[in-house]
Amino acid sequence: MSQYLSPGVYVEEKSSGVKPIEGVGTSTGAFVGITEKGPIGKAELIANWTQFVNKFGGYIANGNMAYAVNQFFNEGGTRCYVVRTCHYTDIQDLNTKASSPSAGTLIDSSNEPALRVLASSDGEWGDKISIDIEAATDPELEENGFKLIVKYNDIEVEAIDDLTINNVEDTINNNDLSYIRVEKDDWDEGNNEVSGSGNKPQIDQSITLEEGDDGINDQNSTDFIGDQSAQNGLYAFDVIDDINIVAIPDMAGERSVMLAGLNYCQNRSDCFFVADPPSDLSPMEIVDFKKGTGDYKGNAFNSSYGALYYPWIKITDPATGKIKTVPPSGAVAGTYAKTDTVRGVHKAPAGIVEGYLDTVTGIEKIITKSEHDGLNPLGINVIRSFPSSGICIWGARTLSADPEWKYINIRRLFIFLEESIDEATQWVVFEPNTPS
Repeated sequence: MSQYLSPGVYVEEKSSGVKPIEGVGTSTGAFVGITEKGPIGKAELIANWTQFVNKFGGYIANGNMAYAVNQFFNEGGTRCYVVRTCHYTDIQDLNTKASSPSAGTLIDSSNEPALRVLASSDGEWGDKISIDIEAATDPELEENGFKLIVKYNDIEVEAIDDLTINNVEDTINNNDLSYIRVEKDDWDEGNNEVSGSGNKPQIDQSITLEEGDDGINDQNSTDFIGDQSAQNGLYAFDVIDDINIVAIPDMAGERSVMLAGLNYCQNRSDCFFVADPPSDLSPMEIVDFKKGTGDYKGNAFNSSYGALYYPWIKITDPATGKIKTVPPSGAVAGTYAKTDTVRGVHKAPAGIVEGYLDTVTGIEKIITKSEHDGLNPLGINVIRSFPSSGICIWGARTLSADPEWKYINIRRLFIFLEESIDEATQWVVFEPNTPS
């Protein structure tokens, strides 16, 4: 406390003891699926489409993930976390993943193995990488130095000069190079352990990396759901606090995965799941899919922490320029993010303004008004095509049977309020208090 030693007017600032509550974010996406490349089983923050391509690669024929993330950004999303997955023979053991990086061995002047070069991440993409070894530019390194050139699809993409066998690992592996990493001492080749000779690679040699494996041939629903102890699949998001909108587009229509996504978000209580149905369902079949009846026997979807959208949407495939049908979750998640930014999380992400899908060219199936009348009360959000308004999301219901939580914006608003209050009041935990 200040001491006042002479007459005067003194002004003091005193804290009220109450700290303001700041709102948490609501528009961060979270996607699990198959990608061309990138780390497996780890959530990576992506801020734009270019970042996604650099980290995880482009569009692939057997995956919806890249299309979903692209739609997320196209429809208004600004940031998302991405988890790449593959098959595990034991989902609880990360060492049993079926994927592996492309690799090749550089030899020294005595034809002994000198350096193992591997693609920076697992997958067949690395088979397009080739390595050229040239003399170092620095004349002082003429005897011990070399230059390593990386080519992708025969185009030079990286060049590391003035390397020696002593500094090559630190120089390449610690510099976030996009395409390769190296091993110079002991490594595995097939079932054999190989030791490096300790000599520099022979100058004027070239190799092509090979035998990369995406690890997706035997992939099943468990690989996407993951295991909590291993923190793979969905559970890779356990270490991330700020995810808000979750989707698994590569498992569209797989009820066990959709149920797992709903349960994951409900158990966390801080995020919302966007479920994808199978492709080409009739209105009667989508009802069975939601209820767990008919050909889709199982537990009904019943959670306020998720929503189901129908039918699939049509887009112009950026890879081919042709029309492609994709699950709606990526575009829907982007619409959530856009609505949150423009209007607020309290606003339903639907209608001819907020629900308008800018980059969608069509829908897989035209739904009539009478068919829509039967689907909406069941919590099936229909994507409609209107002559004057275009393709719009025309539903805003959760999958909850509880009428108090039947609207998406109500549940997401309460998630926002609860998380904001929780984070803003952590400071009071050990403050003195009384029973009153």
